[in-house]
Amino acid sequence: MTGFSLAQGIVQAAQQAGREDPDTRRADVQTGIVTAVAATPGTVDVGSIRARRLDTYQQPAIGDQVLLVQSGSGSWWAAGRVSSGTWPVGETRYAWKTSTLDRASTTTLADDPDLTMPLDVTGVFRVEFHLHYASVDTARFRTAWTVPAGTTGNRSAVGPDQGQVLSGTSSGGAGRWGVHNFTTACIYGSRNDNGLQCYAFEESTMITTATGTCALQWAQQTSSTTASRLAQGSFMRVTRLA
Repeated sequence: MTGFSLAQGIVQAAQQAGREDPDTRRADVQTGIVTAVAATPGTVDVGSIRARRLDTYQQPAIGDQVLLVQSGSGSWWAAGRVSSGTWPVGETRYAWKTSTLDRASTTTLADDPDLTMPLDVTGVFRVEFHLHYASVDTARFRTAWTVPAGTTGNRSAVGPDQGQVLSGTSSGGAGRWGVHNFTTACIYGSRNDNGLQCYAFEESTMITTATGTCALQWAQQTSSTTASRLAQGSFMRVTRLA
């Protein structure tokens, strides 16, 4: 029994050593820094290792710290970036309104408390605002953007023209198609009842040089005690491009 137990222990120890030694088991998990986005489609070089990217690893860049997985056959796979606490290239983030917000008797532009997002790195961002708003025709609806200091780019504004008054039975009409600075006030037309919503779309590809906040500002164009509103379902979408 003693000899059998000793032999069994030796076998178990050898098996354990094999599981722990990558040279033996031909499998490994490690991290590394991308040194080249390889010419071979779908691969990156991490030093001397050429690894095929998984679908989880999009828009690779030199300098990325990535998770590498080696299969039992010796093939290497780049699973994706290791979190660095910053906004990864290719990642899209959202902010949205879960409830309607009314603003009355004010023409002072102010950040919306929901449609706002910190840009915690410098880079290139694709920003979109999809707005469901309502206002009586005497008040109109006015917007601008808050952006980080030093940001370059322009924003477009698409929606009912500021002179347009839509009715409860007709939601179409003349539109606006301008491209503007971030702080330029854009005025939209509305319907004849602040319970009837209109749609506006604003977008930009912006280049930031400092951290800061991107937010939609809005107010009435003409002060009215009948509230203008930004409705539940409006949302903001931001993708880091570079």
